[in-house]
Amino acid sequence: MKNVVLIGLTFVVLSCAVTGSEGRRAERKAREEAKAAEIARMVEERNIRFVAQIAHPLGGGSIHLTSEYTLDIAGDSAVAWLPFYGVAYTADYGQTDGGIKFSENPNFIVVDEDRKGFTIHMEVKAPKDLYRLNLQITNAGYATLNVSSHNRQSISFSGIVKQLLNRDP
Repeated sequence: MKNVVLIGLTFVVLSCAVTGSEGRRAERKAREEAKAAEIARMVEERNIRFVAQIAHPLGGGSIHLTSEYTLDIAGDSAVAWLPFYGVAYTADYGQTDGGIKFSENPNFIVVDEDRKGFTIHMEVKAPKDLYRLNLQITNAGYATLNVSSHNRQSISFSGIVKQLLNRDP
C-alpha cells in the first residue's frame, strides 16, 4: 500500500513540475516574440539608439566602456559619439578631439533582414572622413557595430539597441 501511495505522490509532483515548466516556456516565448516585434518596428521606423558597451579594437583586447557611447539613427540622419582605440593613418596637427563623432545624413542606408534579426549598412561622409557602418541587431535587442573608415583602423562595438527617445519631428 505504501508503494502505491508513494508512486501516486511522485506522479503528482512530476506532473506539476512539467506543467510549471511549460507555462514558463510559453511566457518566455511570448516575451521573445514581443521583443522581436519591437525591434522590427524600431528598424522599420529607423528610430534606433545603439549603446556601445564593449569596444573591440583591431589587434587588441576588448575594452569595457564605462561611459555611454551611442550611434543614433533617426529617419535619414545618423549621429555618432563613439570612442576610438587603434591606429589613425592621418591626423591634424594639434588635434585633441578624438573618437568617431559625426552628425550627418548617410549617403545610403540599406536594411537586410534574416531569421536572427536585421543588418543595417550605411555610409556616412563626415567633414574629415568617410565611415562605413554595419549594425547587426538580433531579435533579442543585442547588437554589434562594425566601423571602417579611410583614415583609421577598423573597430567594432558590442552593445544593445533601444528606441531613440526625444526624436525631433
